[in-house]
Amino acid sequence: MSALDALMESRDDRQFAELLAPYVPIAQRLAFGMLQNPHDCEDAVQEATFKAWRAFPRLRDGSDLRAWFLTIVANECRQRRRSRWWSTLKLAEPSLLSAPPERLDEAAIDMRRALNRLPQQMKLVIVLRYYLDLSFDDVGRVLGVGADAAKARVHRALARLRVDVPEMLKDE
Repeated sequence: MSALDALMESRDDRQFAELLAPYVPIAQRLAFGMLQNPHDCEDAVQEATFKAWRAFPRLRDGSDLRAWFLTIVANECRQRRRSRWWSTLKLAEPSLLSAPPERLDEAAIDMRRALNRLPQQMKLVIVLRYYLDLSFDDVGRVLGVGADAAKARVHRALARLRVDVPEMLKDE
């Protein structure tokens, strides 16, 4: 019996927390990228962790735990955005968002503005691929599409960014 099978059998919440612990920081960055609010981000990751705990028995053998958990986090964030009519996705790297404008160089400001002009789904693929360093397979799993579709979405998002900041993305 594998450690994962044993955990599924025992339903030990402490072991489950240890299993997810390496993925919580990446889940927080994903949630922050989608929600843009540290309190909402914390709530979303906590709720997603609870949902993952409840759904854990349905996790299939051989599934990628990180992609599975990030999918739950992304779905929770989408649900929270849908429930707030006034919310908009304003994606930027968290360090760029927290830095005062005088500390940002012009290129970072241009990139933040360009990212904020992208449609929601394009921002999400950029966050998953470049801010969270997920593979195309993992991006696809989070989005519920295949790796080729994920790659195409990333390509389209980068093409859109190139229009706004061509000098920054010419080698991408």
